[in-house]
Amino acid sequence: MRRSISSLFLALSLVVGASAFAANERRHKPSEYQEITDEDRNAARERARSRVGEWRETELPPEYEFPWMQIGFVALAFAIATPFAWAAYNRHAAEVRAIAEATAPTPRKRKAAPVEE
Repeated sequence: MRRSISSLFLALSLVVGASAFAANERRHKPSEYQEITDEDRNAARERARSRVGEWRETELPPEYEFPWMQIGFVALAFAIATPFAWAAYNRHAAEVRAIAEATAPTPRKRKAAPVEE
């Protein structure tokens, strides 16, 4: 059942993809940019260049202000929370160590090998 559903899904996706590819009309007709004359194309390029130049001269981006206050608050929060977190970690580690020691199997002692003289 699953295999037939996955095969159906694969076939459906291939059909939809092929139909979308076939419906693409941009491949067949030239764009508006290709239909204009060289003079119009050069004039459009010049207008685009001049707008960028005007923007650079008239509107400069605002200066970046480093977020010192936010960084200070984060550092303060870490400074306050760190001792509590350290104490909680130590308590938990002690509990785990105690449980591990209580439930650990006792090691067997090996018999000493006979010493040959």
